[in-house]
Amino acid sequence: MWKDSGLVDYVTVTSSADANGIRTVTGLLPYNAHVTPYLEIEAPAGKTIDIRTDHYNNMPNGPTVRAEYITREGLQTYESLGWMNGHVVRYTIPAGVTVRSVKYRETGYQADEVGSFRCDVPALNTLWEKAKRTLYVTMRDTYMDCPDRERAQWWGDAVNELGEAFYVYDARKGPLLAKKGIYELARWQRSDKVLYSPVPAGLPSPDNRGKRVRDGSYYRELPRQMLASVGWYGFWTYYLYTADQQTIADVYPAVRDYLSLWALGQDGLVVHRPGDWDWTDWGTNKDVPVLENAWLHLALKAAVEMARLTGNEQDIPDYQARMQSIASHFNPAFWQGDRYHSPGYDGETDDRANAMAVVAGLARAQDYPAICRILEQEFHASPYMEKYVLESLYLMRAPHQAVARMNERFETMINAPITTLYENFGGGQDRAGFGTYNHAWSGGALTCLSQYAAGIAPTQPGYTQFSVRPQMGPLRFIESVVPTPHGSITLTLAKNRGSLEMGLHCPAGTEALVGVPVQEDMDSVLMNRQRAWSKQGIHPVSDASYVGREATWIVWKVKPGDWQISVH
Repeated sequence: MWKDSGLVDYVTVTSSADANGIRTVTGLLPYNAHVTPYLEIEAPAGKTIDIRTDHYNNMPNGPTVRAEYITREGLQTYESLGWMNGHVVRYTIPAGVTVRSVKYRETGYQADEVGSFRCDVPALNTLWEKAKRTLYVTMRDTYMDCPDRERAQWWGDAVNELGEAFYVYDARKGPLLAKKGIYELARWQRSDKVLYSPVPAGLPSPDNRGKRVRDGSYYRELPRQMLASVGWYGFWTYYLYTADQQTIADVYPAVRDYLSLWALGQDGLVVHRPGDWDWTDWGTNKDVPVLENAWLHLALKAAVEMARLTGNEQDIPDYQARMQSIASHFNPAFWQGDRYHSPGYDGETDDRANAMAVVAGLARAQDYPAICRILEQEFHASPYMEKYVLESLYLMRAPHQAVARMNERFETMINAPITTLYENFGGGQDRAGFGTYNHAWSGGALTCLSQYAAGIAPTQPGYTQFSVRPQMGPLRFIESVVPTPHGSITLTLAKNRGSLEMGLHCPAGTEALVGVPVQEDMDSVLMNRQRAWSKQGIHPVSDASYVGREATWIVWKVKPGDWQISVH
């Protein structure tokens, strides 16, 4: 069921003793991992050995997981019955016990690491790799927020995680965890049509929800997280990357029922839905009305596509009417001439809200420069919402600013002496120390670098057609591998003084829309040594057809195979 390393040696093992002869044996792991610690000892009966990792007391809201072993007499071995995670394992050995060896077994979700990203900025390579490691330790039998606190499938976290996983894990086993989570979210829907997470969460006893009785179940709706989950970046992203129509057909009724709970007011905008936990993001300065309308617009956009896919066209007019109402009233209500800031909200201008207006397609292109200026000045988003801030910059064709902000916001995590990403910026200090050392919602930069800096994303379900539209910004070199159901896409980009070299492998069973970035004073584009473009016009190329000029790219549709593209 799991990947299993077998019993292996620690990177290093050190030992120290106190005045009472109690020793601490410390085994260094190669990275943050799910492990079951092992030891071989010789001991008298009745001695208690404590086993824990460096993550045991890393949060003031309580300890995490540890193990105890009580010895019998003689030579014996023990492997922890439950897994724990961290960067080091510490064994507390009482006097009279002789340690023969200590080892560990790493286990984890059964999928193959296929995707990769590398560029000429070492800090971004470190960030991508730390995001990948964080993602893996927050995957097991479900996606989870973290492996050392709840170990729970919070769906706001899962939305970011599944987006990252499509750029890391193989296309057969990798998506199965998202598929399982989608079914669980839909099947735990309450009788009043509310969706909630984390799930699985037990079944409440009758009437206990209304009485707020703690019966071991959980049923609290976080409305903005649920919109993200059933919407464009949750369920629909799963379908776009997998082409798994049956899963969408199975869960669509739950999506339709949940969206029926969201109403518009006389002003044509969303009636605030507090749910059971009126949560938007950690931190301060959250402009909820702007965010709530953006999230519902994205959820309705996905619902239109799901209804069309599953033969429920009768539902589309309602979705489109609500989308049109939000789109018509959004800017008159919220745009203040140089920023999005809702009436009645008295906090500082919210970077999240301005970014989500772009991501939801509600912001006007003419306002992009002003929004970019806001995103140079405001830094309120937690790592969870920072993913959407970075994405908005790429959508506004501002890759230089996206890279600069990425470096600035994640600098502490990049430079931290651990292999995973914190829950909060500043190593958790901005939330009274409550943040964990390993939160996959912090890995949105991984998605942005692969999807936007390298520019690789499906344009048809299951990658039968995909786009390569790089936004290198200040980067001079990119090498990316992206798994698909048809095999891996590989891309190399090298930019130097007005010239650009692109190498692309387009797998069999796919076609690619290749956006060749326009270079200053460019004279020609060669595709597999054939002239495709010059100042005199477009030239025919074997197995490629010219599509047109689009923003900062010249686009061709190319057939499967290896492509070498040179821009001079």
